[in-house]
Amino acid sequence: MCSILLLALQLWSSPIALHLFGERRTAAFARLHILGCLSEVLVVAVLIFDRQSIYQASISSRLSRLLPESIQIVDCATESELVRSVANNPGATLFLGQVSLRSETMRLAGKHSCTVVWIAERKDEYLPLLAQTVIRGIMYRTAKAADLTECISAMREKRSWIQLLDSQDSSASSRQEMWNLLTPKERHLTALLLEGMQSKHIAVRLGTTPQVIKNRVALIYDKLGVRNRYDLLKFLMESPPTCESASIEPLGAKM
Repeated sequence: MCSILLLALQLWSSPIALHLFGERRTAAFARLHILGCLSEVLVVAVLIFDRQSIYQASISSRLSRLLPESIQIVDCATESELVRSVANNPGATLFLGQVSLRSETMRLAGKHSCTVVWIAERKDEYLPLLAQTVIRGIMYRTAKAADLTECISAMREKRSWIQLLDSQDSSASSRQEMWNLLTPKERHLTALLLEGMQSKHIAVRLGTTPQVIKNRVALIYDKLGVRNRYDLLKFLMESPPTCESASIEPLGAKM
């Protein structure tokens, strides 16, 4: 399969093909590229569930045009149907909107090694999403085909991805500017701190030592101008980072 795909890509990218087929060649080439990406990661199924059904239909339609027919796309009408589908499709990629982070769906997604792309509102709080290790992508309901293509490529490369916005809010507060000073790894660590985890438990989870965690926490405090975890909580309650602000810069790999 892979050798055939590579041969097709080489032939389709030749100058002769460009001259004969023009723009249609470009669209087909993009589809072949996506097929190559998905052959490595989305090998089972894509499950879609969004409580706003009109947007679920839109995302499903766009994915069906982008993905090869060999990839099963399952539109789940209810959350109970979603739970059954996750249990029956280990390793699937899930596009989820308005699902509780503490739901049975999210628990099963972690248990069955699924990858979650979160369908977010721009004002959704970002830190609770960041603390969920199964969430590898954040997109909006306005996502276009190009955004979905980028998302698929990121999942293939096993890196986190946030859909970039066309413009940024020029009236960002000083707290938001300070939050933007944190690296993606520091933001992830902040999310774990706000879950109430102690340094020794975070160290075990991230595969490092408690002293390394303490050093990183001290650096976070310094950047945000806070002295302790209480001040950190107060800082983020007064100006919680949102998916919109997080999309200024894509996520890097988690620790």
